[in-house]
Amino acid sequence: MLPWQVRERRFQPSRLGRRGLDPDEVYAFLDRVAADMMALHAEITKQRQENLRIKVALRRWQSEQAEGGRR
Repeated sequence: MLPWQVRERRFQPSRLGRRGLDPDEVYAFLDRVAADMMALHAEITKQRQENLRIKVALRRWQSEQAEGGRR
């Protein structure tokens, strides 16, 4: 589930007065969950970019080592 899907989720208010969940409390919780998920998605993206940077550097280093061994 994506953060915007959590944030956009709305619940039907209880039709029986004070019974059921407080919609404001539910929405506040969903906003908090969405914010946490957004932070996690940002961290995952950052880690993937760093992983790619390291892979590229490793391939470059391996190519340089292979070329040096041929001489």
